[in-house]
Amino acid sequence: MNRRLTDIDNELEKAVYLARYNSARQRSLRLLATLLITAKHGLRGLLYVWPLTLLLFVDFPGVWNALRLLLIALAVAAWFRFVYGSVRDDYARFVAGVLFEQSAALRRVL
Repeated sequence: MNRRLTDIDNELEKAVYLARYNSARQRSLRLLATLLITAKHGLRGLLYVWPLTLLLFVDFPGVWNALRLLLIALAVAAWFRFVYGSVRDDYARFVAGVLFEQSAALRRVL
């Protein structure tokens, strides 16, 4: 079971919790969880912006090159906004302040 610091009332337990929370193993598990969340939402974000990306490869005459740059900017901005917000929310929900008892708890992040 994953425990949070806010669930603990005893000062000694909080000190032990913080010592374990700041250990190298817990930091690496949190980094791995962050990478998993970023990959999950990055790929999901690509599903939302793929129509804009496909328009980049259509060859229209005239002013299309300027519009192509605008579409690239919109696609990147939409992708970044989706990914950043989703990763931030999932990090706060699943990773921040959580003491991972087992590395199998990372499956819960996905």
